[in-house]
Amino acid sequence: MARPVLGARVVSLLALLVLWVSASTFAETHYILSLDVDYNSGTYEGTLAVTYGNPAPEPLAELFFRLYPNAATLYSGSSVEILDARVGDTPVETALYVDDTVLMVPLPKPLPPTQTTSVTLTFRGRASLRLDANPPVTHEYGILTKTPYALVLTSFYPLLAPYLDEGWALDPVGGIGDALFSEASSYDVTVRVDRLPTPIASGFLVDAVQDGDAVIYRFAADHARDFSLVLVSDGRIPRRASVDDLSVRVWFGPDHATAANRALEKARAAVTLYQGLIGPLPYDEIDIVEVPLQHIGGVELTGLVLLSETYTTDPYDLFFDILVSHELAHEWFYAAVGNDPVETPWLDEGLATYLSNVFLAEADSPDIAAGERDRWARSAELARSAHPEIPVTAPLYDFPDSSTYSALAYSGVAFELGAIRERIGDDAFFAALSDYYRTSLFSIATPLDLRRSFEAACGCAIDGALFPGTGTP
Repeated sequence: MARPVLGARVVSLLALLVLWVSASTFAETHYILSLDVDYNSGTYEGTLAVTYGNPAPEPLAELFFRLYPNAATLYSGSSVEILDARVGDTPVETALYVDDTVLMVPLPKPLPPTQTTSVTLTFRGRASLRLDANPPVTHEYGILTKTPYALVLTSFYPLLAPYLDEGWALDPVGGIGDALFSEASSYDVTVRVDRLPTPIASGFLVDAVQDGDAVIYRFAADHARDFSLVLVSDGRIPRRASVDDLSVRVWFGPDHATAANRALEKARAAVTLYQGLIGPLPYDEIDIVEVPLQHIGGVELTGLVLLSETYTTDPYDLFFDILVSHELAHEWFYAAVGNDPVETPWLDEGLATYLSNVFLAEADSPDIAAGERDRWARSAELARSAHPEIPVTAPLYDFPDSSTYSALAYSGVAFELGAIRERIGDDAFFAALSDYYRTSLFSIATPLDLRRSFEAACGCAIDGALFPGTGTP
């Protein structure tokens, strides 16, 4: 494959936002979150006020929120409890479903299409304290956990479930892959915590005010899939770089200076490459934070990337480059352009995997990138031999284990994307990714959206393993 030319397809951020605004029928969901955190115990209490517009063609009688901390897998050991629920000023009786990970909030009267309502939830939660258990807790990632020097809070509050064409997305939380699924929304968040830890969060810091022995921080985020927060108490100081108007900050432990510098170098190069090929990110900053994780190398969040400290001990290993560039690619395909991580997990994971290989070809060498593509092919072939009934585009619940999932939804899909690039050429391939990004910005995209972009770019029918059939309807 020929190497892409940097900067060839830069689309202005203003043009992206204008396109999105023109396609929107009403404002994004707005979250006002007030949080009081006890850092030492890993507990928190909060109030969430949500303004929501009905996107359905019919009135809605209830709203559904996800309570991910209650899942027995991925978030195992954590919990969240609803203390009070109100619609407007009216108290309502809620109900729990899907292993207590779904909260149903009844509306006093049906909400007509395009009309808005306000829901206020008071809640309390607890992060897991089991990450250091021996043996390790099966299927717990460490994405909602307290360790001696960090409190990681992701998906820790009630999150509105997306309403799709087929209805509310309320899938159970499985033991592999990602569970977090939400619409792009705006956030106004106030966090009260003692003065010891340093907060690293989605969005940007508006202000910080001392309140006795505590500090009250205020954060804001627009077009965010989530609000996530990491509190660290080991005195780490960020390393910074700028790419155009985007600030990249790396927060590693004080003993990992070499890894932090290399992560910053790779992050800056990856963001420069992706912005040139796909388009600018609609965010002001990205924070990359080293934290204890298990079973996974990293986690993508809006404007926030978690990297496992397991992989920072050898920052010159090839996987370190892959990990940093893969998770950053998710800022384009997960955060800016969303998709269903249960029904179509390949849509963002395959694209992020492929883009990390494009980065390897640019930042390391074409031969190293080609070697990685060969590894994809071998990995996917072994998985197909063991599970011929599972396509690379299967939903998350069809994969029997994480290794099969990785081999097919990551490596197998990336290999198929490479085949499409070989067929239609570099110009059409990256024009298609840019178009898909531009036209799906802040939405929940589908495979058909990606297929349409490919077909429009090449003027041909695209089928095969990713898009079976004879062409776009």
